[in-house]
Amino acid sequence: MAYQAIGIGASADDGSGDSLRIGADKVNDNFVEIYTLLGDGTDLTSGISATASVVTLTAPTISGAVGGTQTTAIITTLANTTLNTTTVNGTTLNAGTLVLAAGSITDSSGAIDFVNENLVTTGTFGAGTTTLGTTTTGALTCGTIASTGSTIIFEGATDDAYETTIQITDPTADRTITIGNVTGTLVTTGDTNTVTGTVIAADTVAEANMADDAIGSDQLKTLSTLLVKNSSGTTLKTLYGAGA
Repeated sequence: MAYQAIGIGASADDGSGDSLRIGADKVNDNFVEIYTLLGDGTDLTSGISATASVVTLTAPTISGAVGGTQTTAIITTLANTTLNTTTVNGTTLNAGTLVLAAGSITDSSGAIDFVNENLVTTGTFGAGTTTLGTTTTGALTCGTIASTGSTIIFEGATDDAYETTIQITDPTADRTITIGNVTGTLVTTGDTNTVTGTVIAADTVAEANMADDAIGSDQLKTLSTLLVKNSSGTTLKTLYGAGA
């Protein structure tokens, strides 16, 4: 309803204004509209207070688009709402089970799912204990992984009590470990019977690569023995060689 002004006539008591009944009816209609919009039709809401330039709403239920700046608000339900170019200072945003607070994203279920969206950062991706499950829609792609810890733990295909741990000795300078562009098995000092002749190129193992007494009779596939004896038959030296 549009505002209804009371006709007061062209001059005092000229008889051209509204009658008392018509004027009172307009006053009633105007107040009914105010009480309906700002209350329940009978009482004004107690959640509205105002100064000369500020209107304050206490715990209101707001529908439709809200413009301007909201300095303090607790929103319990957001439906079909876009937060665009919004700055929230010192405020926690609760959306369902998702909580956005200063510097953190948490969820009451303990898991945050970005569905099929890309998670991109120009900073450092850091984590304490990180679990990466089975990836069915793509691969985990990383540029540089920076960790302030000293270990990376792989669970493997079976979630059990056994894991493989890659442990880094605290470096005293920048170190680079290069994994070659080949398919194969990494060999450690605790490994046996993994390195084969295909790994070692011909004539690449020279005397300078072997420690003193590194090759004994036990390392020879077949064995021939040469005994050097003196005139009394005492063995002075035993020489081992590969047999035929």
